[in-house]
Amino acid sequence: MREIKFDAIYKPTGEHFEPYKIDFRDNSTFGNFDGKQGDWCHFSLDGRYGDAILRQYTGLKDKNGKEIYERDIINCFEQVGEAKYELGVYYVEWANGKYKSYLSDPVKNGEIIGNIFENPELVQSK
Repeated sequence: MREIKFDAIYKPTGEHFEPYKIDFRDNSTFGNFDGKQGDWCHFSLDGRYGDAILRQYTGLKDKNGKEIYERDIINCFEQVGEAKYELGVYYVEWANGKYKSYLSDPVKNGEIIGNIFENPELVQSK
């Protein structure tokens, strides 16, 4: 069993915070961000609306021991890809668009270099 936890990015400042409460009915989350304790904000999973972007932990870590969250960008053997989730499986969609890998495969030698929300150019430029 993997550990269930989330990371959120507060869009106005780019600050990452750990949500304490998540309400999926109205897409709101409660956490410490923007230098304040215990604020509520609205989130989206794709970054299109709300004050925060919610990302789920994949249960895996990169070669440096850093936790991998959905939409992280991974560099493995000079290939860059994005961690995604679909149909119950985490995978890496490589920037060349030609293939996908189960996330556990590239993690052994891969390293997180950013995420798609803060560093989209890392995937687009490859």
